[in-house]
Parts: sequence; structure tokens; C-alpha cells
Amino acid sequence: RDVPPEFHSASSGAGAREHIYSSTMEFINSILATVPSEPWYKQEGCAGSSAIPYMAGTILFAIGVYCAESYLDRRQREMYKVKDFPVPLGDNVGRIDKNAEKGGTLLLPKLQEKFAAAQSYGLDKIQFGMIHSCYSLLESLGFLVTGFLPYAWDLAARIGAEQLPYGFKVESEIGVTLLFLVLVQLLGLVTELPFELYSTFQIEKKHGFNKQTLGLFIKDKITSTLLTFAIGGPFVSLLLWIIKKGGTNFFFYVWIFMFLFSVFMMTILPVVIMPLFNKYEPLPDSPLKTRIYELADRLDYPLKKLFVVDGSKRSSHSNAYMYGFGRNKRIVLYDTLLTQVKEGEVLAILGHELGHWKLGHTVTNFVVSQVYTGVSFYCFSLCYNSAALYEAFGFDGSRVPTMIALLLFFQTLWAPVDKLLSFLMTVHSRHCEFGADAFSVGLGMSKDLQAGLCKIQLENLGAMCPDRLYSAYHYSHPPLVERLSAMMAQAKKSL
Repeated sequence: RDVPPEFHSASSGAGAREHIYSSTMEFINSILATVPSEPWYKQEGCAGSSAIPYMAGTILFAIGVYCAESYLDRRQREMYKVKDFPVPLGDNVGRIDKNAEKGGTLLLPKLQEKFAAAQSYGLDKIQFGMIHSCYSLLESLGFLVTGFLPYAWDLAARIGAEQLPYGFKVESEIGVTLLFLVLVQLLGLVTELPFELYSTFQIEKKHGFNKQTLGLFIKDKITSTLLTFAIGGPFVSLLLWIIKKGGTNFFFYVWIFMFLFSVFMMTILPVVIMPLFNKYEPLPDSPLKTRIYELADRLDYPLKKLFVVDGSKRSSHSNAYMYGFGRNKRIVLYDTLLTQVKEGEVLAILGHELGHWKLGHTVTNFVVSQVYTGVSFYCFSLCYNSAALYEAFGFDGSRVPTMIALLLFFQTLWAPVDKLLSFLMTVHSRHCEFGADAFSVGLGMSKDLQAGLCKIQLENLGAMCPDRLYSAYHYSHPPLVERLSAMMAQAKKSL
């Protein structure tokens, strides 16, 4: 019989799809075949690479992310080479100057005067960042290919069993884990130190921001390292113990523990840890202090204490933030902020920060972080006993340490999810910033907030012509020109 024409069409279509699929898989397999599938160093008892190319996939994902982010960096680098002041920003700031009080300082000429310096600062930072990113990628790939993790674990086990002084031995998994993390932390400290020194004492100093001495830098580094050991040690020990004792539903108990630990850290961070690095003093009695408390009362914000922090002893960058639980809220102003903007502009900036609280952004972000933690550990529980995953990276899958299981899960299977969620949180953060700006504008502070943001941009040499894709991917705060446009549009609607 004759075969209907549509049959031939469907058959040829299915054949084409099958050909495309097989060709795609061959291409992917050819790429995977060129990438290392197992590390050089492997623990005794490790079976080697698995049927699933975990290591090759991890390497390719890391390279892919690096290439994508490098592309964005190159786009932004070209924007930092622009010589002409951006017209959209000039138009917006020109409107601010037009509506400013007579005799006031004009912002546009000052921004134009600082434009070349801001471009130079941004160019130095992004070029340095590109070098740092390249090194970080090479270091990560080197650790994977050489088998640094299984080697460091075996080294920690040998140190704990044979090389500690006074015949002291550490052989439990938690004890060896702590030794392993100390080794990794110290190595990271050494490899990152040159980059931190160059960033602080070359780039930041060159552009007039760094104020700290080398002695203060070393003191901060020692203090932060000791705090990491003092807090991180007990935290890791409890986390591993809960996973070991929690049974198949350990993720639920881990989530409760992480929630309590988050609350604990939010409690002690501003009152115990941060005062170790900076001096916090009550804001002196002044009209500004009175107006801040009046603003807090107006919004039913339970402000109990108002501090000034000596941020100027390290940097001339400025900031302001809030913290506290329940009816015990506090506000902190950087001393640099008080010298850079006027009193009304400080209030408008605080109106923005209070907008985050009033609109529930702070609570939303905390809830999202807790959900993220719970979901991530639930997914980890599904992969916890995956011997093939651990053996692909050089470990004996029959006795993999819990900390290694955690590290490999978040470094491999969870890494794409984390990258996607991180981008979505960046998008959400920008949405919240627009909302907080609108809240401050709704309080009648539009002109002061616009002027204050321009001055902060001016004093901090912020990017004045960011690349669209770069800012969309990296910026948690919208570019200045977008924020000004949104506020002006809102003010125009209210007329």
C-alpha cells in the first residue's frame, strides 16, 4: 500500500531529532573525555572515577562560570574607559540642581569633576578583580586535579595520630575534621594575603580611601582568624554531631540548629564581635539626634540606641545600618557619613533604611535564607550516601568523613543551584532597594534622598556608567541613574 505523506514527515522528523540528540551527546562526551575524571592523589581504598563524571562536570561548570563572569568583567572594563560623562545621569542630576535651594552647592559639576577619578578607581578594581578571579579558578582546579582535599584529610589524620606534642592524639572524626579545617584555613589565609594587601595598601590607598596602618591590618587579621577558630570550632563540632546522630531526618535537626545559630550570631555580632574592630559611641545630643528619634517614633520603629562608629580609622567609605530584635532596635551611623552629607540627607538615607524594616524586607530575607538552608540540607541528605560522588574526588566512598561529604556536595551538585539562587536574590535585592527608595520618597524626603545618594556616589567614587549586563548580574543595589529616575517618576506622579 501507499504510505501517507505525513507518515514520512513524522518519521523524518523523529530521525532528525534522534540524530541531533546523538550528535549532542557525542559532542558532550568528547569534551568530558578531555577533562580529568579523577585526581592524582587518592586515598587508599578509593575505587577511582565513577560512571557519572562528577569531577569533569565540576571542572567544566567552574570554567563556564568563569568565562561568563569574565565576559561581564570585560564589558564593565570597557565602560570604565569611557571619557565622557554619561548623559542620562547628567540629565537627572541637572534636574536635582535645578530644583535645589538657591545658593546651595551644585552636584552636577562636582560629579563631573570626580568622573575621571571614579573611572580610574573602577578600572583599577576590576582589572585587579579579573586577575584575582583567574588565580582563584586556577587554584580551585589545581586542588581538584591534584587531590588536595583527600591529601589534606590524610595529612590531618596523620598529624592527629602521630605528630601532636606531648603524646596527645586526635583520632575521632570531629577532631580530625577540626585539624583539617585549620590546615585549609591557614592555607587560604596565606594565598589570599597578597591580594588583600595589594587591594588595601595599593588600590584603596592610591584612590584616597585606605586609612588603616599595616599594624591595624595585621591586628584585624589575627583577631578575625582567632574568632573564626573560636566560633567555627564549636559550630562545626555540633553540626557534625547532629548529622551523625540525627538519623535519616538529620536535615530537620540541622535546620533547627542553623536557625538558632543564625539568631545567636545576629545577637552577638553587633554587641560583642564588631566592637572588637571599631569603637561605637552614642550619637551626641544634637538636632540630628532629635530628628532621628522623631522619625523613628513616626514610623513606630522601637529605636533604643543610636551610635556613631569610627569607620574613618580604616576607610573613608561611608555607611549606615540597623540591627536588633523585637522592641530593642539600634541604628549605627558611620562618622564618615556625617561629614559627607547634610542633616536632612542623613534623615532621608535613614528613611530608606527604615523603609526596608517597614516593608518587611529584613524579615523576608531572613526567612528566605532559612528556607534556603533547610532545602539545601534536605538535598544533601538525599546524596549523603553517594559513594560514587566521593570516590570521584579521591576519597574512599565506604568511609567518607561528613565534612568532606558536605564540602563536595556544595562544591559540585549544589553549585549550579546556588549560582542561580544567588542571581535571583540579587534581583530581589534591587527590587527591595527601589521599594525602600519609594518609601523614603513617600515620607516627603525625595529631594534629600536624591542629593544624599549623589553625594555618597561622589565620595565613594561609585560607578557612574555601569554596563547593563554587568550591573544586572552583580549589583545588589540599582545604579544611581536608575534610582534617581525612579524617584523622579514617583515624585512626578504625586504632583
